[in-house]
Parts: sequence; C-alpha cells; structure tokens
Amino acid sequence: MLKRAEKELLHKIALVTDDERVAPALARLVEAHRAENPGDRGVTRQHKLVLKRELLAAGDAKTYPDGNIRHEAKVLLRSVLNENFEEVERRCKRYFGLRRKATRRHNETRKRQQAWRTTLSDGSELAEVPTVDSLRSVGGHLGLCVAKQDRIARTYHEALRAGESRFFTRSIEGDIVCLIEVDEETKRISELSAKSNRSVKLGSGKEGLSILEALKATADRESAFADVGAFSPYLFDGRPNARLRLVENDRRYRVDVFRDQRQVVVREQSRRRKRVRWSLFEFKAPRGKGLSEWDEVYCGGIDLGQFAALLLQPKVAAVIRRLLD
Repeated sequence: MLKRAEKELLHKIALVTDDERVAPALARLVEAHRAENPGDRGVTRQHKLVLKRELLAAGDAKTYPDGNIRHEAKVLLRSVLNENFEEVERRCKRYFGLRRKATRRHNETRKRQQAWRTTLSDGSELAEVPTVDSLRSVGGHLGLCVAKQDRIARTYHEALRAGESRFFTRSIEGDIVCLIEVDEETKRISELSAKSNRSVKLGSGKEGLSILEALKATADRESAFADVGAFSPYLFDGRPNARLRLVENDRRYRVDVFRDQRQVVVREQSRRRKRVRWSLFEFKAPRGKGLSEWDEVYCGGIDLGQFAALLLQPKVAAVIRRLLD
C-alpha cells in the first residue's frame, strides 16, 4: 500500500518523464520493499528519498547543462525497470553524488567567469578569488596555508563561504604575486601575503593607494601600505587641509592635517638617509577640549610621545588647533 506522499511523488515523476513505464515500475518496487520489511518505520523515509532523487533525475535527463549528467539520469531511470529496490537506492545515491560534484563545478565556473577584476594604471591586475577551490589553487601557487585542508585553512574557507571575507590576487605580467583578504564588515585589508608568506613590498604610496581605491578598502594598520604612506585620509580627502614642513636636528618632517578625518600624517626623513618613515595619529578629544587626546593608528616613524613633543611647537599647535579643536 502506497503512502500519500509516495503517490504524489510518483505522479510528478509520471508527468516529467517521457517513459510511461518508470512511475509504475517504481510503485511496484516501493510496494515490494514495504512488503519485505513490514513494521519497519524507516522504509517510508527510504522510499521518499529514492522517489525524490528519481524525480530530480527525470528533470535532469531533459534540462541539466552537463551532458554526462543527463546521460547518467537516463540510465538511473531505466534501472528501475530491471533492478530491485536496494539496487535502485544504491544507484540513486551514486547519481546524487555525481550530480552534486557536477553542480559544484558548474557553479565555480560561473563564479569565475563573473568574478570582479580590474587593471591598475601600472599594468598590474587585481582579480577576485570567488570560490574555495580557487582560493586553494592560489594558495598552492603562492605556498600559503589556504591551500591545505587543516583547521587553520578552514577558517579562511568558511569566511569566504559565509561572505565574511573577500579575497583578491594581484598579478604582475600575468604572475600572481600576492593574496589580499578584505574584511567585508570593516572594509579593511586584514591580511596580505606574498609567496611563501613573505611580506609584500610596495614601491610607493601612489601604488598602494591605487590598490586600495580599486578594492574600496583601507589598510591603515597594514605595514605594506602604511610603510609607503598609503593611509585612508589620502583616499577620502585627497589633499590635506594643511601641510607643514619642519626641520628638527637632523630630521625633516612633513605634517599633513586632515580636518574631516581628524587625523594627522607625519612623514619623517633623516638628512643622512633617504629612507622615509610614516606615522598616522587620530585626534580623539571632543572639539574645544584641547590637543591632549590622541591615538596611534600606525607608528612607522615617530611614536605618540615624539608626536606630543612636535605639538609643542607653536606653528604646529596653531594649525592643528584651528582645524581640529
């Protein structure tokens, strides 16, 4: 005796498939299997699962985009004419596994085709890594942990699947040179890795800012960007509201003040050496409360104590007080 849900599924199969023998043959298999297992409550669940997969195969035989899966679906439908229920159940399980793999391949191909990419002014290319398989492939090329299947790698895979992080590659002359992770909530670059987990070196602030602008992200605490002065105020405001140049002992300072961001960028360079160091400070005090409350965002050059000393210079204090306090 067929259950109501089984009859409904068999009716749908009869409507979808072109072979009129399939639905009656399935009905006979289900009835025979129930007769062989009287009183077993689990058989109804088995029957529903098999019938659902047969219904799926009936549709796939006509419309699935992969020709191999269409062929396998037709083979599965024909098998009900000659096999017992256990064999049909085994074939359904095998078919569903093949279909799941094919669907994943199809979806990944579609995602790769639709993935965002852009070419920067220096000729390098940024490209989104849209799937976990693509991420593992990039990780294998660069020698990074995301290529593995261990606990640490799975945290990156799960972040990508959940949409918590987006991953991008940067390629120079067709060769992938680094992997970039952007936190979707904060829009900040959370990790940046070159081959074998080496640090990424950028040639200039302009290069860093072009990457950040394309990704619509910031990286004020990421040393690769901060070490070349690619700070977010230059993205949001462009030019500073005020720029001061100072000389103290053997060091030259350029102090850029950004009113809207309430931040100050300090560029430090020794007269003896060409190396430039950058620092970014954020003004935290409410307006009208003086210049005492500052946070270090990034200190590649002067630290907060040295910055406080810089604020003692009347010229600097006057400009910052006018713009920020």
